[in-house]
Amino acid sequence: GREQFHGLGSMYCRGAAAVILTYDVNSLQSLTELEDRFLALTDTASADCIFAIVGNKVDLTDDCALSPETEDENRPEKSLASCGSTKVRKQVRAEDAIALYKKILKYKMLDEKDVPAAEKMCFETSAKTGYKVDYLFETVFEMVVPIIVRQKAEGPPQTVDITDYKPAKRTKSGCCA
Repeated sequence: GREQFHGLGSMYCRGAAAVILTYDVNSLQSLTELEDRFLALTDTASADCIFAIVGNKVDLTDDCALSPETEDENRPEKSLASCGSTKVRKQVRAEDAIALYKKILKYKMLDEKDVPAAEKMCFETSAKTGYKVDYLFETVFEMVVPIIVRQKAEGPPQTVDITDYKPAKRTKSGCCA
């Protein structure tokens, strides 16, 4: 079923200010497919698009003693204490996600000095427990809002004013006029 909707992806990325690419930390194949299938979809994103690489399902790993990805010790994060009893070894390391982020930068011909550092844009989350999901979206949001504000100030309006409509003048031409 994935192939059926694959062609629609570039339409959803058109002009995107942020792209969040998600893989399963317990499946190296999911990271490989992410690169193979979805990297080209980023072609229609805006030139200054923010990219985030997100490993999900960290709650299923045997790596429950994860250190916080932020230096802010006061940041409330949901713990992984509610992890299930069956654990699997994580197949995708943080270094693999960082390597993918750097491939995206190279693919998009972006200089690493002009974009957020890979370590800041690669996350490990659990959608099930909510682990670091808020942190992911807060980080992306803080980076995207200034970009959107700048784009709106610099460029033409992105909407059409339908109250400014002027009907085209009819001319007599052809056999039916």
